[in-house]
Amino acid sequence: MSVMKIGTETVNMDDPCAMAVALRKVRIRLSAGQLRETVRMDGEEVVFQRAKLDDLKSLIAEYDGECRRVNGGATVKRTRYAKRIRFDC
Repeated sequence: MSVMKIGTETVNMDDPCAMAVALRKVRIRLSAGQLRETVRMDGEEVVFQRAKLDDLKSLIAEYDGECRRVNGGATVKRTRYAKRIRFDC
């Protein structure tokens, strides 16, 4: 099992859903005005700043996709639905 330190949390890298949740917390802290967040993985360190928020969002999307793939697509709640209209003549 390989682990990664994201902010103040230690997360199992083999669990894409846990990774996505931890990275979302980092994004929230950055959006709320914190100047930077540090992610440590296998001896490497990446510092996300507000300027790198788009990179963080794409990383979250990547882990969300992997989470859906692992769990059969049932983990992410849909927020938009198509509207249906039926005309009876």
